[in-house]
Amino acid sequence: MNNAIKMLALDLDGTLALDDHQISPATKRGLQQLHNNEEVEVVIATGRRYRSTRYVADNLDFDVSIVCNGGALVKNQQHQTLQSVTFTEDQVQHLIKLGRSVGLSLSGQRDSHALGGPDFYIDNAEVWNKQAQGYFDDNAAYAEAADIQKNWQDILVIGAFDDEEKLLAFSKLVNEDSESRFNTVIVPHLDSPYHYCEVSLSHVTKWYGLDVLAQKNFITADNICAAGDQMNDYAMVQTVAHGVAMANGNDELKSIANFICGRHDEDGLLDVINYIRQHNQKHG
Repeated sequence: MNNAIKMLALDLDGTLALDDHQISPATKRGLQQLHNNEEVEVVIATGRRYRSTRYVADNLDFDVSIVCNGGALVKNQQHQTLQSVTFTEDQVQHLIKLGRSVGLSLSGQRDSHALGGPDFYIDNAEVWNKQAQGYFDDNAAYAEAADIQKNWQDILVIGAFDDEEKLLAFSKLVNEDSESRFNTVIVPHLDSPYHYCEVSLSHVTKWYGLDVLAQKNFITADNICAAGDQMNDYAMVQTVAHGVAMANGNDELKSIANFICGRHDEDGLLDVINYIRQHNQKHG
């Protein structure tokens, strides 16, 4: 059996991406060598939407497949959609109702690259907090204020920026669903004092999206290395044979990783690149 690592899946924020969507020059060179000359496909696996994922991916200077929106949307190197998993009308109505009950302004992300229209809606039933307003203002060309209950079609992920306490209350309500239809993850927002809560369908994770690419490339979890820093990376880091947590990452994620590399802002991914090379020299 060939257990060489054939794919490296990288989270963005707190893992690959630095400020302003940049990538460390040393990490960039290492990934280019790995991808272009050593038969290891580098892919992105992120909670970001497709447009903002491309801001970072394009800085690699080679084409990559992308798992975004937490695994709900998968695009190949030619920007073609391989998977798109959306909420039903009933599911959206239920989540928006819960969000409004605790005073949250929920956003609904969609695939504008394929469908046109906005990247996301922000529900306009509640007064927006500073972070929600800033998120809208920073993306005004790609966002729309709307009643999401009336614009439920094609929603991939539902989320909100707010205080952690309010997000925990919302998450508790969502997880009380009798049919266990949803999964929630709360992560710190790196550029503000707020947190971000992401709601996906219960079966949708980064690994769920990554597995689409694995099957397409005729490889299994044994041939994949995945690196991340937060709990939305848990499923892929736990499932692959070579799961990596960043030194700056969540402690629970570190507890299930195969090893912990350096910090994302100190070229920690070079540790991962060296690990892959050493492994493939033995098993390639």
